[in-house]
Amino acid sequence: MKRAKNVIIAKQAKGRLPQNGFKGTCLRIQRRIEKRDFMKLKNWMADIDGQRDLLSLSIPGTHDCVTKYVQFAHICKTQDLTIYAQLMLGIRALDIRVESNGNRLKMVHGVAKVFTTPNKFGKQMDLDYVLNACYDFLRENPSETILFQFKNDSGKENEKCFDNLFFHYIAKAPNMWFCENRVPKLDETRGKIYLIRRCKMADRAEFTAENTGLDFSRWIEQDTISPDPLTLSTGGTYPAQFVVQDRYKYKPEPRWNECIKPFLDKAKPFDGTYIIDYLSTAGGAKGPRKNAEYINPQFMKYPLDPAKYYGAIYMDFPTQELVMKIINTNIK
Repeated sequence: MKRAKNVIIAKQAKGRLPQNGFKGTCLRIQRRIEKRDFMKLKNWMADIDGQRDLLSLSIPGTHDCVTKYVQFAHICKTQDLTIYAQLMLGIRALDIRVESNGNRLKMVHGVAKVFTTPNKFGKQMDLDYVLNACYDFLRENPSETILFQFKNDSGKENEKCFDNLFFHYIAKAPNMWFCENRVPKLDETRGKIYLIRRCKMADRAEFTAENTGLDFSRWIEQDTISPDPLTLSTGGTYPAQFVVQDRYKYKPEPRWNECIKPFLDKAKPFDGTYIIDYLSTAGGAKGPRKNAEYINPQFMKYPLDPAKYYGAIYMDFPTQELVMKIINTNIK
């Protein structure tokens, strides 16, 4: 606390704090420290009320989450960490992109293949590799849940991707999944993967609203230079309404100034409409890392209000500070 006092006195000398502000400022610092200690990143959901609507939380996520080792890294690599490391960091929403290969699902970022090691001549990463990391994490941290936004990224509508997921992956560990087409309470999904199906599926008798995930198949790609977010409805017996901000064609500076910041500025207390907000962008020639080097610090400087709702926020190259910033908005 002595060091904190010296910093505060220095700020007072520069006129940035009132002379009588030491006690109140120290209390605020202490509360921030306590809040961060309280929110252990590997199991930060443990102290969240289990009766809260899961998607009413502000949840840190990763865009194209498996791209630590990927082809064409300059334009396709969006993460430095493995899935398990991301989960230990506090990430709870995964953006999963696959292509079908026989009855298997292989990990991709568009046309780029993803691998488990730096050796790009090795075997392409299988979805089992991702799921094993998720299962291990959830067994170690049963208070947590993982949002699993599943997308066919093969460049064509291919119902086989969901066939494979359903029959060859989920079927091996059904108790690890929550697959109903509705938004659950947190307690319903603790220790489980919550499936969000961002792809088409075949018309099969086996597929019902109880086992095919939250229906995001109506998702519209935001691939034009327009700052406006789009809406999405899940339909079904328990329809949910979303607003999605994912204008990924912008260069980083206009991406922040015209899309992300105005969207954050409109935040308000949760009113029943869910939010999905992407900080990532593919615009320009510098690649995701350089883009994130501009956008992530802008987001760090932006003041999030714990009284407001920010939804699932998907990032490239998240840091501990970025993750904690999002998590801490859930503590009122």
